Amino acid sequence: MSGKVIVEKENGVAVIRLNRPEVMNAFDLETQEELAGAIKDVANDDNAKVLIFTGTGKAFCAGVDIADIEGLSAQQTRSSLKNAQQLIVALANMEKPVIAAVNGLAVGAGCSIAMACDIIIASSNALFSQSFVKIGLVSDMGGMYFLPRMVGLARAKELLFTGAALDAKSARDIGMVNRVVPEGESERAAKDLAREIAAGPVKPIGLMKKILNQSTYLDLPSLLELEAEAQEVCAQTEDHKIRVQAFLNRKKGHVDAENDHR
Repeated sequence: MSGKVIVEKENGVAVIRLNRPEVMNAFDLETQEELAGAIKDVANDDNAKVLIFTGTGKAFCAGVDIADIEGLSAQQTRSSLKNAQQLIVALANMEKPVIAAVNGLAVGAGCSIAMACDIIIASSNALFSQSFVKIGLVSDMGGMYFLPRMVGLARAKELLFTGAALDAKSARDIGMVNRVVPEGESERAAKDLAREIAAGPVKPIGLMKKILNQSTYLDLPSLLELEAEAQEVCAQTEDHKIRVQAFLNRKKGHVDAENDHR
């Protein structure tokens, strides 16, 4: 391992940190391979209930390292992208919530990676841009999938056609970002939220993520069927039974306390 990707785990929360601050956490082929391994490791770790994705230093991710793709043939470009796209698929398909703690620049594929996460918490100094058009390329790594779903088709077209950058507040206002926190606070805020989610039931949260990711192209009857199937699964879990009993015990305790004061 080169140390270009760092994985930390504590109390049910895993953190994957891009660690190339000297190039604004742009990723080369080696970083990509390490990142794929890190995502797989977290996905397979039953103790890791929530994943936080972030970067070292002043950037979240500046996308693909241009020096790494310069001079590639058209066929090599396609092959390289197909491999990189698997990172997006892995994040989206992971049955665990993924929180992007965007601590600075998130441009190009870095912006796409942030959008592939389930929740985005951004520092006030964060900057988002689908900047591909600036170097004569189309948006990739799922940018054309995620952005319209977040901000609407017309606004997505404007951002993609111009490569315009958005500050954190503007990104929040149009639906790209969930929360904006003071500069330097994105990871702390992400960890607070991650711990809250990690304290919840694992199975229903994973199933809700899976269904929600399909919800934009399912009709209502199809979604209701998935909902019923998921509820059947959850109803059989020990976690559900324990939580229901705890709820009933709290309710009984509340009623008994009321009776004692009558």
